[in-house]
Amino acid sequence: MTIKEKIAKIIRAVTVPPVMVYLLLTLLYFAKDGIIAGPAELILSILFLGIVPLFAYPLSALIPSLKKKGRKGQRKLAFILTFAGYLGAVIYGLIDVAYRLMLIYHTYFISVLILIVFNKFIKIRASGHACSIAGPLFLMIYFIGWKSILPCVLLFAIVTWASLELKRHTFRELIWGQLTAAVAFVISLTFIKL
Repeated sequence: MTIKEKIAKIIRAVTVPPVMVYLLLTLLYFAKDGIIAGPAELILSILFLGIVPLFAYPLSALIPSLKKKGRKGQRKLAFILTFAGYLGAVIYGLIDVAYRLMLIYHTYFISVLILIVFNKFIKIRASGHACSIAGPLFLMIYFIGWKSILPCVLLFAIVTWASLELKRHTFRELIWGQLTAAVAFVISLTFIKL
C-alpha cells in the first residue's frame, strides 16, 4: 500500500457518516442557538443519526450470512440500520423538536430514501459516503452561513480524492451521492417551514 493510499484510507475512515453526523450536530449545538434544545436532544439526535447506523459495522461481523458477503453484506446492513435510525429521528422529531432540527432529520431521512431508490431499484450506484459528506456540508452552510463554504468545499474535495484514490467509487457515483444530499435538503427545506 502506497503512502497516498494510506492517507486516503485515513481520510475515508475519519469521514464515515456517523462521524460527520456527530461533527454537524456538535458544531450546531455549540455554535448556533435554537437548533438543538439541550444535551438530551443532542444525545438522542446523535443516537438516531449516528450510533444506530454505526452498529452495521460490528453487527455485520457477527451475523454469519452478512459476514460471508463481506463488504456487500456490511453495506446492506448499513442501509437497513441507517433507514431505521433516520426514521427513528423523524418519529422522535414529531414529538417536540424545533423546526430547524426537524429540517436536519428530514434531510437525512429523505437522503437515505433516495439512496435506496437509486441503489436498489433504479440500479444507479450513488455514493452513500459522498451523500453523508455533502448533506452535513449543505446544512452547515445553511445554518452557519457563507463563511463555512470554503472549509466545506475543501473537505468534500479531500473525501472525493480519497474515494477515487482507493477506487471505492467512480466520479459519477460521487456526483450522484452529492446530488442525493442536495435534493434531500431542498425537499426538506420546501416542506419544513422555518
